[in-house]
Amino acid sequence: MHIDKNDLIEFDNSTMNTQEVIEFLSHLDHCDSCLDQMIEQESHSLATAPSYLTEQILNKTDSGEIQFARAADKASRKVQLLRYSLQTAAGVAAALLLLFSIPSVDFSELRSNHYSTQSERTVPERSGNQLYDFSRGVNQSICDGTSSLAQYISDFSSKIMNGGK
Repeated sequence: MHIDKNDLIEFDNSTMNTQEVIEFLSHLDHCDSCLDQMIEQESHSLATAPSYLTEQILNKTDSGEIQFARAADKASRKVQLLRYSLQTAAGVAAALLLLFSIPSVDFSELRSNHYSTQSERTVPERSGNQLYDFSRGVNQSICDGTSSLAQYISDFSSKIMNGGK
């Protein structure tokens, strides 16, 4: 026993009794072709509102309550877009501020003064220690490299700011 079109119509209209509904659903559970037939019919049928509710639904959509909810939804999306735009603009402004203010600070003087005063306080003069001389030389090379890099960035940014002069 397969499901025919009349059974599908009766199921859609809810005119089947309980026993028929149970048999109908159990058959759909075991028969894929009938299930596919039902799914196809359901996809082609249009869900319409009951005739006694159609006028109420149309009146409700025109009410101020629904119109206000729609306007609030549109406004909240615009507010979110504004917030994201402001966050992006603040990030770009902070990046530009850091880009143009950092080259004017000379970090090499701060580091060389810090290391020289620290080495004078904690480590006594060791001219014979090779490891100490090597590490001091590496430290000095790093400070010199940082200084030259800061100078290069400063020159580059000043050329950009002054139009290539």
